[in-house]
Amino acid sequence: MIHFVVGTRAQLLKLASVMRECDRRALQWRWVYTAQHKTTIDEIVAFFDLKTPDYVMGHEGDEARSVERMASWGLTVLREMRRPRTILDHRIGGEHIVLTHGDTFSTVVGALLGRMTRTPVMHVESGLRSFRLFDPFPEEINRLITFSLSDLYACPGERALANLSRYRGRKIDTGANTQIDILDYGLAHLERATLEVPDRPYAVASVHRYENLYSKDRLARVLAAIDEAARRRLVVMPRHPVTESRLERLGLLERLSEHPNVRLMPRLSYQDYLRLLLGAELVMTDGGGNQEELSYLGTPTLLLRGRSERTEGLGENAVLSRLDGRTISEFLDCPERHRRPRQRNRFRPSGVIVDAIEHCGR
Repeated sequence: MIHFVVGTRAQLLKLASVMRECDRRALQWRWVYTAQHKTTIDEIVAFFDLKTPDYVMGHEGDEARSVERMASWGLTVLREMRRPRTILDHRIGGEHIVLTHGDTFSTVVGALLGRMTRTPVMHVESGLRSFRLFDPFPEEINRLITFSLSDLYACPGERALANLSRYRGRKIDTGANTQIDILDYGLAHLERATLEVPDRPYAVASVHRYENLYSKDRLARVLAAIDEAARRRLVVMPRHPVTESRLERLGLLERLSEHPNVRLMPRLSYQDYLRLLLGAELVMTDGGGNQEELSYLGTPTLLLRGRSERTEGLGENAVLSRLDGRTISEFLDCPERHRRPRQRNRFRPSGVIVDAIEHCGR
């Protein structure tokens, strides 16, 4: 039995193609949902034609969109982890494996559930490192904990593979991130998008990382970059719940919403967000998944981060701003010079992952 442990929107998106590949091969799988994120989760399940969660943890209250709610969510999840065999349902016979993804608190939860039940753990999107313990925080710490608890590592490229040289266990090079499989599916089903994109040139801004939101200096620089972009063109900004909560608490949300050239949107479904990206002149983002997806699309991308553990797009369509004003201005002066042709999927990383699962223990 394959157990997917999923907590966030990004995790479900990046594992959806692996789940679908398991269905295609008629493999038994189930998923445990920690409910770290809740917004648009049902829409993702419907769009990718997935089954609903087999077990839900941390289901009390709203999603973990602030430090206080993250703490409340974490306590709920920890209480439920006292019954790890119930969560992973070890009444089911045969061999078991846990798949956990990325670098969130839910990633660590998945790895712990595997270790507590003596179930092999595969870490998907493994080997990414910044080599700075508190930057990004808490992602780098979550990765290191998960590495130490895993048995199999699905790595999106040779650099990620090399970063795991001191860890025991089987390493698999998936060639690319599963995001490229999701992009293929999204493009093939884009007719299901309902969003009407602006009828004039626009940029997309997406901000959600704790490292930006909980540093006054970094947040000021991010907002200054959005303001500069909005002096040149319309900026469309989907509301990430944690970002909305933080800006509201700081008294900045109203100011942003009143900006004449900034259009705030509710958090979008995957297909609508993809349509928004396809029409954009440029994207400003601090998201790793965005960086990967936009590198495959070739869209001019300004990374609102000090550093990135990912290499996708760097030196091509993507510019790492380091939140430096001059770098940001130079990018915004001529984003089109960073546009690249769309990449084709040569790897099918989801298939590589499921191949490894099928051969696990042989």
